[in-house]
Amino acid sequence: MSSQATRPKTKTRISATPSFSANPQQADAIAHTDGPAAFIAAAGTGKTSILVQRLVRLVADEGVTPESILCVTFTRAAADEMEKRASKALRARGMTVKEIKPLRVVTFHGLGHQMLREKLELTPQQLNQKLISGDPRQWLAEDIIRPWRSNRSRGMNWDVEITDALAAIDRAKEAMVQPESSVDFFRTDMSIGVELAARYQDFFINYEQTKKKEKLYDLSDLIYIPLNLLEGSPKYRKSWQGRYQYLQVDETQDTNPSQYKLIQYLAAPKQNVVVVGDPDQAIYQFRGASPEASILSFKTMYPKGKIYRIEHNYRSTPQILEAANKLISHNDITPGFEKMLRSTQPDGAPVWVTAYEDQEMEAEGIAERIDRLQRTWKEHQEGLSYKDIFVLSRTNHHLASLEIALARKRIPYRAAGGSSFFKRKTTRDILAYLALIDGVRVHQDFLASRNSPEPQRWDDVFTPVHCGEQNTAFRIVANIPSREFFASTGKTSHRFNASFYGTLTAHASGRPLLQYCEEHAYTIPKEHQLGVKDLVALIKRLWSKSNNNPAEAIKHIRQFAYDVHLRHYDSKHRENTEEEAEAPTHHEEVKLEARYDELEELIQIAQKHHTIRHFLQAMTRLKEQAEDNNKNKRDCVSLMTIHKSKGLESPVVFVMGMTEGIFPHRRSYTLAEDGPISITGMAEERRLAYVAFTRAQKQLFLSSLLRYRGTDAVASRFIDEAGLTPTNEDGELNPYLFKHDGTPRKLSPLVETPTLF
Repeated sequence: MSSQATRPKTKTRISATPSFSANPQQADAIAHTDGPAAFIAAAGTGKTSILVQRLVRLVADEGVTPESILCVTFTRAAADEMEKRASKALRARGMTVKEIKPLRVVTFHGLGHQMLREKLELTPQQLNQKLISGDPRQWLAEDIIRPWRSNRSRGMNWDVEITDALAAIDRAKEAMVQPESSVDFFRTDMSIGVELAARYQDFFINYEQTKKKEKLYDLSDLIYIPLNLLEGSPKYRKSWQGRYQYLQVDETQDTNPSQYKLIQYLAAPKQNVVVVGDPDQAIYQFRGASPEASILSFKTMYPKGKIYRIEHNYRSTPQILEAANKLISHNDITPGFEKMLRSTQPDGAPVWVTAYEDQEMEAEGIAERIDRLQRTWKEHQEGLSYKDIFVLSRTNHHLASLEIALARKRIPYRAAGGSSFFKRKTTRDILAYLALIDGVRVHQDFLASRNSPEPQRWDDVFTPVHCGEQNTAFRIVANIPSREFFASTGKTSHRFNASFYGTLTAHASGRPLLQYCEEHAYTIPKEHQLGVKDLVALIKRLWSKSNNNPAEAIKHIRQFAYDVHLRHYDSKHRENTEEEAEAPTHHEEVKLEARYDELEELIQIAQKHHTIRHFLQAMTRLKEQAEDNNKNKRDCVSLMTIHKSKGLESPVVFVMGMTEGIFPHRRSYTLAEDGPISITGMAEERRLAYVAFTRAQKQLFLSSLLRYRGTDAVASRFIDEAGLTPTNEDGELNPYLFKHDGTPRKLSPLVETPTLF
């Protein structure tokens, strides 16, 4: 072992009683020192503890210096947790804070950020200023593409969506494709012809040249540039390959090929690398992750490497694990990676599967069961409360009806990651549009009243509250152009800036901004006049078409402007570039489909209200009720998608929407007419269900729907594969087979269980 990697044995302090008691499988993994190894750690098996204890052993017992160990994981939260636990354990072994400080526990983006800024000789803040994402990145791409949209004379006329073009570039950079030789990649990746692939290559070249000229970088560059340097620069490669003597990579099944390749370079030539993960929990294929190209390729990459299976689950009851094991057994298993969850907990309650009539009944049923659980725990002083309950869904939009049900029952809840129904972009934007449409009604009613015997007073109608609502709504959606404006100009945004709003507000003198823009369009700065006229015309058109019906209004908002906007909207990345976002950085069609689902959900909710004002008031009331219930309360039910629940656990878990088309998601078995056939979608959906089941410690409740959006539905195949059977709320009959009176239930002849072929 090199002198750089060790410190004098005299500095080692060994505690008499380690705080972590390892089982034989865990102890074998912790004892691994040199050479490549894969820890196949199933759910709830103490993976983080194993990694921390191995790290502590290397430092405290083997004399390895902290600065020569690199730990990589996926989220900043996971990295912080591992660093905190390792520091605490090392301090318990007698090390000082100063000695521990050089230890590196980072995300992949954090590692790439360091590698890039060292090459560029920049501070973290300086590099952050040069990283573009969100709107700036979209505008850069838009400025390249706009001239190509209508240049028919040169045969271009490329009507591509900005997010599609950027997503294609991200995929190419993940595959380490160079701009000048990317035609074949785009042909294969997108199943398109040579001519169109050449257009994507032109865009890729222009995009990279523009960034280089402006000295800008995007998030994919954090891996792309360092990996290119490792491959092409012996000097750069040598400086990094000698830096870390030991590497630990957590959640390896979630790495994409370029991230895994980066680790391989850093681990060479000694190859003292430990990759940790569970192929059965690989749930990020939509953002480019590939367990086949990462953890499952371990034996190919390292033929002499060791595999350690860690199977003893310390989290869940045997009943929960039996369902999870049965479910995941329906996926193909790579030889050498076989494993089985083995419970260490006593017997518990059975897994409940309840079929509800529709989404509203499902939401009310779950809210009622949560209320009963809370009262029972309180009566029996069991020490459990709202905070011990997770409600998981396949997608965010499915939680909307539950949020409303919980708000009505005054049950406090918290939507993880700020994904609350009331805080979503789609909800916020649509309610802003509806407020502006209703503002047209208010203004027209005021004008009509002037000819009546009792005309309305200005101050009574255009109150500060009304104007405040109108102007807030104006700012939210003013930048969104109509479909016609985009088609004629190619611009995806009106680009109204803060100074524009400030000047407009000053001139409006307390009246609604939309009304002022209509009446005084000539005073608007010339560069904004077309945008203002487009917005005013759009809102007036929506008012005339919607007949004051909120559901109809939402449909027309989508038709005339919003769906086009969503297709070109580039999701905002987190400000902290070292934070790995849970959502994908490409494959925007997945996000777009989810947003469309959110809008469909909003239409379903709006159909229960007769007027736009009635709907707005109901939404405001429910939002205030939810905020009041949740204000300053830590004791809340946690609502989240299954992706967000990864790595978490809770005594009680509800999994909503176990229905074909919802979960498994329809995308996993719906094929595009001209797209390639893929059989990996259902396997990933099954892994996602496995992750959901194994979040539960004591009780697991599943729910499915008999009808979804007005048509008969079929129970998720995962229920049967887990050896479970749906029942009604009384736990007696299978409502997919029998009605409440015991007579057989007949499905619509149009309803079939979807299959791939």
